[in-house]
Amino acid sequence: MKISDRRRENLRQLLEERFQGKRASLAHAIEREPSYISRCLSDKAHRKNIGEDFARHIERSLGLPEGWMDKAPPEPAVGADSQKVVTAPIGGAAGAATPRRDDMVLHDTEIVEDDGPLRPDEVELPCFREVEFSAGDGRTQVIENHGNSVRFSLPRLARAGVQPQNGACATASGSSMEPTIADGSPIAIDKGCRHVIDGKIYALDHGGMLRVKRLYKLPLGKVRLVSDNADEYPEEICSLMGEDAPRIIGRVFWWEVFD
Repeated sequence: MKISDRRRENLRQLLEERFQGKRASLAHAIEREPSYISRCLSDKAHRKNIGEDFARHIERSLGLPEGWMDKAPPEPAVGADSQKVVTAPIGGAAGAATPRRDDMVLHDTEIVEDDGPLRPDEVELPCFREVEFSAGDGRTQVIENHGNSVRFSLPRLARAGVQPQNGACATASGSSMEPTIADGSPIAIDKGCRHVIDGKIYALDHGGMLRVKRLYKLPLGKVRLVSDNADEYPEEICSLMGEDAPRIIGRVFWWEVFD
């Protein structure tokens, strides 16, 4: 097995055993974006190889012996009596909700990992993220860019009917939209579509939290906020008017499905 493949398998083991399959948690621990972890773990052609410097960085960040990422078979990542957590494929668990057919065509990988000049078929999209207020009181706000952007495929934007200036990206956090959108999945947003289409998925700024929900219109300016993981996240009803109302950032037209 090539060293790059060995490192990828060891990173996958760390993800499952130490972080219970939560890519966002692993990404935070090693100071990377969840989308970066996705590229490293992918078996597709766009995968990102784990080089020498990054392998050593992972070991230092997680308190592993130097060279652990290169060994085969790897040492246990979380102790001898730990039990490996096995996660079901997205959409494959018994009784899990099936992703809606009109959304299933939008899952091709379209984020580009490249440090070179932009190609004619690429565009740089700003990122939405939660940041803490400078007062340090634990409150957050949703802001755009914050110095971060990602490259995205212009043909995908065109096929989705999204103008490049209206495109943006974010990272889904939590399990409320599983199995459709996994924790740590990159998502793409059409800021030009803020009107509610029943059953479509939207990104919201709700009191400084970045939330991803299906929306359904109700009378008197209210909406239903529905999670695909309805067992753990009950439906909410909110008004779109008033100081505390959620602000619709835009419709989510693409997200990445992890391998």
